[in-house]
Amino acid sequence: MSSRYDPVIKVIKVSDTCPEVVFRQAGDRFLEVVYGRSEPSSAKTIKDIILRSVRVVTINNLVKKAGIDGLIETIPGGESLMYVYDPLVVTMEDLAEKIEHIERQIEDVGSQIIQTREITIPIAFEHSLIKKAIDKYVQEVNPDAFYCRNGSNLEFIAEYNGISVEELKHKFIDTEWFVSMVGFFPGLPYFYPLNPASAITCPKYNPARTWTPEGAVDLADYCSTIFGVESSGGCQLIGRTVPIFQAYSTHEQFKDNPALFRPTDIIRFYETSEEYIDNIYGLVAEGNWNYTITPRTLSISSWLEQYDSKEREAAELREKQTLARQHMQRI
Repeated sequence: MSSRYDPVIKVIKVSDTCPEVVFRQAGDRFLEVVYGRSEPSSAKTIKDIILRSVRVVTINNLVKKAGIDGLIETIPGGESLMYVYDPLVVTMEDLAEKIEHIERQIEDVGSQIIQTREITIPIAFEHSLIKKAIDKYVQEVNPDAFYCRNGSNLEFIAEYNGISVEELKHKFIDTEWFVSMVGFFPGLPYFYPLNPASAITCPKYNPARTWTPEGAVDLADYCSTIFGVESSGGCQLIGRTVPIFQAYSTHEQFKDNPALFRPTDIIRFYETSEEYIDNIYGLVAEGNWNYTITPRTLSISSWLEQYDSKEREAAELREKQTLARQHMQRI
């Protein structure tokens, strides 16, 4: 530490293939390891974000396999790992040294091959519960919310990205989404587009909503999530999908885990109607709807090649986004 008040205890310097790795004291028995300094989303690419998530998953698996005495639990985030340990068994310094040793064994995660799952789920973009949440927000929280036109956030998101609402829907469905982490609210997945040409983005609500329906799909700063339970929320609302969390396991899918998603899962959406979505909620509660889940091998090197091959289309989208924001600032 540089001073008695500095929580940073160790730093692995940035390299061409690895972000800066910062070890921080996070309490009497918590050690936090963060990948990269705290940059804003605008300073990172989708590639940066996903590679850091892959590193978290890779290191998390290796640390758990190492069987470090005194390590109680690991808590993976999107770009960080929290370690819970027993200070009567292992000191923070010794734990950090053991984890650093593992970190230095993995210089580049670009060659990782991940055995994961592809999960295909429907989405209704114009669901009435999404409109209800937006109307409630305008009436009770922010009547001047320019991002809530006509009971929808889609017009604002499309305008912010320099595309039409139909193009927005197409881009959302056209890409596969990589689940970076699960948490914050029960079962809530954070996921990012694997296709940079579909990297739509937008700012959050200001201030946040007081209510969001279960199954709501939202978006902010390239990241999309799905609400497993009713709650507050601040990201722009895209649509509604099927149940992804079940505290009382009436459906076979949730017998082993109340959350549908796991880090590294691949999500694919297809558009459907509100009536179809609502019917599925009843079927899932009775245990009678089959989730489409298939094993998937994700080669990071192959994905990086595909990512780079989309650079021209991604650059065209970025140009549209830049021009759209410049226009919005003038009006």
